[in-house]
Amino acid sequence: MDGRRVRTGIVAAGALLAGCAQEPAAEGRTERQTADAYVRALNDRDAAALAELGPPGYEDVEADARKLVAEEGGRGLRVETVEVSHEFGDDVASTRVAGTARDGRPFSTYVQMAREGGDWVVALGHAPGAPKGGAGPASTARP
Repeated sequence: MDGRRVRTGIVAAGALLAGCAQEPAAEGRTERQTADAYVRALNDRDAAALAELGPPGYEDVEADARKLVAEEGGRGLRVETVEVSHEFGDDVASTRVAGTARDGRPFSTYVQMAREGGDWVVALGHAPGAPKGGAGPASTARP
């Protein structure tokens, strides 16, 4: 083998290894970052910040955020653990957030999330056009 072929082979191998060593850049907000932002919004009683974590284009996100802040906000929550489960696919997460409140009481909640365009969003509101209140009860009468 002549020197030129060896150099070409080394350059090609180096380029290949450099390409393999580079991992794709993480896109958007992670599940942990979303959980932390969720708790921050509750602690700050900031319904607008909580609504920003909802799916873009969904209806009633702001109303759901206001309701959550009214019920759970201002407790001084301190996150100790965040456990993420992907039981229903890579783009859906059930995230258990646990820690303590300002008064020393333990807290634990599940935050349902989905990946939307690279960001993890909190399940707030509903898709446009979806029926409000969910489906009615199933009938048990014979046809």
